[in-house]
Amino acid sequence: MIGTTLEETIESVEEIYKECSKANWDGYGANPVSRDSVFEATKFLHLIPSSFPMPQVVAEPSGEIGLEWNNNRGYVFAISFGSKNMIAYAGIFGNSKTHGTEYFGEAIPPVIIDNLRRLNQ
Repeated sequence: MIGTTLEETIESVEEIYKECSKANWDGYGANPVSRDSVFEATKFLHLIPSSFPMPQVVAEPSGEIGLEWNNNRGYVFAISFGSKNMIAYAGIFGNSKTHGTEYFGEAIPPVIIDNLRRLNQ
């Protein structure tokens, strides 16, 4: 849930892993959430600047952990962590849309930070 603390958000990641780490966790054939995606999502959460709100945490049927932000103007930005060191992202900002994949090493990619800033504009 947006507005929670870093610690609460990381707890949500761990809870989702526990609930969704077996195949077919959704009853529709979903892949199990991987430990790698949990590691990458947690690493990302520790790097988010404190000026940004914490995201909602979701499990994706592909076995990835997703982080989602929504604002009161209908802007949405989502990222997901599947393979190690990669972030897939998509955003809707009014009439503008964006998506792509970025390498994720020791720092949050600038394009991700830029899109998170767009939520607060």
